[in-house]
Amino acid sequence: MYDKSVPFDAKVKWTKKETRDTFTCALKINNRDIQKAYRFLPGQFNMLYVPGIGEAPISISSSPLDHDLMHTVRVAGDVTTALSNLRAGDMIGMRGPFGRGWPLEEAEDLDLLIVAGGLGIAPLRSVARHVLKTHAAKKRDAHQRRMLLYGAKTPKDIVFRDEFPRYRDIFEVFLTVDRADPEEYWRGEAGLVTKLFDRITFDPRCTLVFVCGPEIMMQNSGRELILRGVPEERIFLSMERNMNCGIGMCGHCFFGPKFVCKDGPVFRFSEIEGLMGIKEL
Repeated sequence: MYDKSVPFDAKVKWTKKETRDTFTCALKINNRDIQKAYRFLPGQFNMLYVPGIGEAPISISSSPLDHDLMHTVRVAGDVTTALSNLRAGDMIGMRGPFGRGWPLEEAEDLDLLIVAGGLGIAPLRSVARHVLKTHAAKKRDAHQRRMLLYGAKTPKDIVFRDEFPRYRDIFEVFLTVDRADPEEYWRGEAGLVTKLFDRITFDPRCTLVFVCGPEIMMQNSGRELILRGVPEERIFLSMERNMNCGIGMCGHCFFGPKFVCKDGPVFRFSEIEGLMGIKEL
């Protein structure tokens, strides 16, 4: 029987370098019974285990409707370095999926605003790809607006750069970089992702917002959105902490009274505003 807390084998199908320190790998679950039982929601994560090295929580960056199960990883330690050295055909261990995902059901009758910074685009890519794949089948949502704001350090640090033209089919896409790279021609915006709020108009009363990125970026985005009239209950943030077990047993990811791995990683802003130091605006 499938137990998501017990590691199972997964084979690397392919890997793709996204930026100088970030890559995507596609995995295939070996056991057919587990393969049939495995289901995930956009925003959830898996624990990926490299034998002899260790394991790390990695966001799922594919849509549940994609053929490949994709994870996008930034090289930042022993486990992620070992993952970056994997090639097609290699085997790793996997547990999951874990956590609470993005509340896509709440977006059924609302406009959707996605705000991402850096690698925070990875769990939101799952949303974008899922919306893209389901859009054609939902004739009734033609009136809904969808906006995607993304910021990176430099043009060379833009993750999934080749996919944004495809998202423009259903999203209004706005990109920015903290600083332009003199070695690369850049025609987009320069500045923090929160500056992009000045480029868009939306009705805060009927807009759902998903935010993921560095914590200071999410704090600033939360402030800006509330000042613009978006209810706290309609702003969702994906938090990252030192998750270890995935089931709220080890205590590594305490976030106040909550566990990021079990109660999150996606939280409603109203649940955690005090924990982020932004109780009062």
